[in-house]
Amino acid sequence: MAINSTPAARSARILLSLLAAAIIAWLVISWNDDRLQTQGIVLLERQPPQTAEALERFRSAKLLNASLQPGAFEASVLLLTGERARAIAQLEELLRSEPENRTGWLLLGNWLSSEDPAGAARAFERAAALDGVKQPAKP
Repeated sequence: MAINSTPAARSARILLSLLAAAIIAWLVISWNDDRLQTQGIVLLERQPPQTAEALERFRSAKLLNASLQPGAFEASVLLLTGERARAIAQLEELLRSEPENRTGWLLLGNWLSSEDPAGAARAFERAAALDGVKQPAKP
């Protein structure tokens, strides 16, 4: 009797096949998410920007995406369309989920700079700390 025909070997082959199929599916979904994100960026570069379509692409790009970058793009579109409070709230929610997101802290600092200088300073300090930059002691 061949070793490959044992129940354990068949089970191992089935398990490996399922694992390979899951990996391929995840790669295809990730590729599609990246493609949707790129399409959203291109739509924003058009004159005039196609914000509704871009927003739809960024929302669709969230499917099984390990990165929260589509959420930051979505918040940016909200800011561009005049929904400042909603954009800031969405970015703050994203940063609660991913507090190590340096780009998100920089965006938040920029968005808060005109209306909440203290909040902007805290966001910039957080981004600097993620860079390993020590802030001077406050008097």
